[in-house]
Amino acid sequence: MSDIAGMKAELDGLVREQADRRALREQQGEEIKARSQEYMTKQVQAAERYVQHVREMAQRKTKSGWSTDRSHAEPASAFAAEEYPGPGGFAPPAPPARPGRDEPRSTRRPRTAAEEDEDFNNPW
Repeated sequence: MSDIAGMKAELDGLVREQADRRALREQQGEEIKARSQEYMTKQVQAAERYVQHVREMAQRKTKSGWSTDRSHAEPASAFAAEEYPGPGGFAPPAPPARPGRDEPRSTRRPRTAAEEDEDFNNPW
């Protein structure tokens, strides 16, 4: 009889441990759900603030005379249209041409063996 009582006590212990683990797993699942919900709520709020900001910027542009519709836009002067063709009316100046580097290889003169050796033996 003592064997049966010991087995029953061990089984009861295992059942309690299983129930405790299940409760812990469910509690952790609920905590994860709560954190996920909080994170998604913050993401939605940030997205709403961004959309509101973009709308406010669009309203400011239209109120200040700027327009997002480019179909009727005209440059301020002919000089501005020719000189600065980039978006917003400004474009960086083109870099100066580098002789020998920016021209096609077919138009360059062939290098001599002495020039090749000079480049190879150059210590710096």
